[in-house]
Amino acid sequence: MPRLPRRIASDLSARLRSPETAAVVAGLESKLTERRRDYKMQSGAFRGVRVVVYRGFVTDDVAKVRVRVIETPELPGDSRIPYWEVAQSNLRRHAALSIVGAEVELRVGRHQTTEVTDSHGFANFSLPVPKLRAGWHAAEAVAAGIGDDEPAVGTGWVIKPSLAAPFLVISDIDDTILLTGLTEGLTMVARTLLRDVEQRSAIPGMSALYRGLARGVPGRTGKPRPEPAFFYVSTGSWSFYSMLEQFVELRTFPPGPMFLTDWGPTERYLRRSGAEHKRAAVRRLFEAYPGMRFVLIGDSGQRDPLIYEEMAREFPSRVLLAMIRQVGSDADERNALLHEHAEALRAEGIPLHLVGDAAQAAQLAVELRLCDEDTVVEVAAELGGS
Repeated sequence: MPRLPRRIASDLSARLRSPETAAVVAGLESKLTERRRDYKMQSGAFRGVRVVVYRGFVTDDVAKVRVRVIETPELPGDSRIPYWEVAQSNLRRHAALSIVGAEVELRVGRHQTTEVTDSHGFANFSLPVPKLRAGWHAAEAVAAGIGDDEPAVGTGWVIKPSLAAPFLVISDIDDTILLTGLTEGLTMVARTLLRDVEQRSAIPGMSALYRGLARGVPGRTGKPRPEPAFFYVSTGSWSFYSMLEQFVELRTFPPGPMFLTDWGPTERYLRRSGAEHKRAAVRRLFEAYPGMRFVLIGDSGQRDPLIYEEMAREFPSRVLLAMIRQVGSDADERNALLHEHAEALRAEGIPLHLVGDAAQAAQLAVELRLCDEDTVVEVAAELGGS
């Protein structure tokens, strides 16, 4: 097949990536979604509405909450084929019918506001919540009924971090707390599709480390300091949110808002960069809490080291620790280069460290007075039992 001239190919590629093209594709997708919904309702196959309220956060007395309205998922039937039901459930998370243009009311305490869902069924809220105390608060979202259906209700949580906490924590998910094997190709796909949440493995020792960071060290008076809020960032799809939330709870990691991605086209982007998504999410949190310092935790398998270095340069003196869990062996060229680069960064005053496991991470955190000595013991016990 003959190749297009380079100039024409470049122009075509630019047009395909343009916001105008993305808007056209997103509009077509929205219309197809509405037709699919109308057909299911007319045929009697529509199963009703489900409202998902993702964990949100409060900054400057404004609650930032994301809600999605979808068709109630269909549960897979009994199957004698190993893993088939799990695979069906995981795939149906992505195939869920979005409810476009639904009016949704969000309530947090005495405060409420209304938004309309976009072409993927999402509604993004910025709800003023003045005088809300620090801590977790219940959030309720009510979506107007479709046809003769009653309004659908979803519940979730919103956290207002304590500004008296010694730091906030931003953590990657894949291969930082959850074993996915992003560098292992088909193995990663099999783990994602064929295992339910009870079968997904945590990175050994990381749960105990995170609980230690949440507990922190006593203040000068001997009293415990306010616990830091935890935020989780991943390039994974919002479709896996419920599984990830269950995983965090089941493996006893501190709960926190998640910043995931919508893999479909939007009015601005036909395809999105995972690295840019992470960079934007981390920057958003630094800007949301300008008086706070951060502990950043990631792994060497993706772009976490580069993104965390960029944040340390962009927000001087606000990164207490950027801790990178090593994926692979010391002999891997990527890890050897990263180890050298981390040393050079620390000489500049950027506290980026490459750690081999949770035990090294815990010892480093203790030395920096981010957690207590008990954390080292608890991590060692968790590693011994894994």
